[in-house]
Amino acid sequence: MKWLAGICAFGVFVGQALGQVTCAADLESCYEEHETPGCFQPDCCELVCIDDIFCCTESWDEVCVELAEGLCDDVLCPNYGECDEFHPTAGCMDEECCKHIRIYDPFCAWGIWDEICVREAEAWCGLDLCEVVPPEDAVLENESCLERLNDGCGLPEPAHLDLACGETLYGKCVTSVPRDTDWLALEPLVTTRYTVNFRPEFPGRLLLVQGECEGPLRTLDQAIVDPCGELDWQLDLGPGTWYVVVDSGVPERTTRSGSPCDEIDPRDPPKKDEEPPPSFYGLRYLLQYDCEPLETLPGDLNGDGSVNGQDLGLLFADWGDSPGSPADLNGDGRVDGEDLGLFFANWTG
Repeated sequence: MKWLAGICAFGVFVGQALGQVTCAADLESCYEEHETPGCFQPDCCELVCIDDIFCCTESWDEVCVELAEGLCDDVLCPNYGECDEFHPTAGCMDEECCKHIRIYDPFCAWGIWDEICVREAEAWCGLDLCEVVPPEDAVLENESCLERLNDGCGLPEPAHLDLACGETLYGKCVTSVPRDTDWLALEPLVTTRYTVNFRPEFPGRLLLVQGECEGPLRTLDQAIVDPCGELDWQLDLGPGTWYVVVDSGVPERTTRSGSPCDEIDPRDPPKKDEEPPPSFYGLRYLLQYDCEPLETLPGDLNGDGSVNGQDLGLLFADWGDSPGSPADLNGDGRVDGEDLGLFFANWTG
């Protein structure tokens, strides 16, 4: 058992040696030689010094640099540059903020810390977790995050959510592959003003899409809300089919990670001791919209945006000579069979 005692003794020695130097932001780069021990990135510094204690007791020489280049591919935070300033390198100085942004926007950790990363850091770093609580009458999405049931044109057989004006949807959005987006169909018969209220636990994005899945399909507008924020988005839409798509992202980039599915996939269960994908915010959202018709549909006698049985009752109430009646659809001063024909031509049910 001498070999085991030797390993234990070496571990104690390494721990004591690492205690002699601080691997911190006031030191020099891990990827450049310098006469002093230790280096800038604590996690990388510790990995290198466990392999070669000389790097943390004497100096950071070319061997230490080679070890850093081989061991520290995934150690990206902290890095040089302020989190609230553009710089042409990945990561930023504030370790917690750097790791936070890296989870949701890997470009900021592997590419450069561009203006988008700066805006994300200013908006998201330091935000607290939140939980959206659905009202008792909320419409549940009823979709596991392991399934894709309402991803609109992203499915072989397109499918979407149907939500009535005034109803509240309680849904879930994840970045797991395949990516989950929720498509809500809006089909106004006349020009209608929709006010969409959106409250996500994650970095939320709504897209306005129009067209056929076979093409052309166009994204016409978008609206962004920070995690735990609230958005009111006003849309004036003419007759036709429109989609509001629930997504995660910022105006310039889609969020590619950070919101993994929180359910265990029986077809691919996690391996023993496997670390779950990193995340910070929740996956849930609330979405509700109100409708205000800006035009009158012929036959919509009570102004609720539909032509149905209630309007039919109002039409029969004015049957006969009724000059000026809204049920006189052809304007001849009488409500009769001709008006009834026009009425049923616009029937919506």
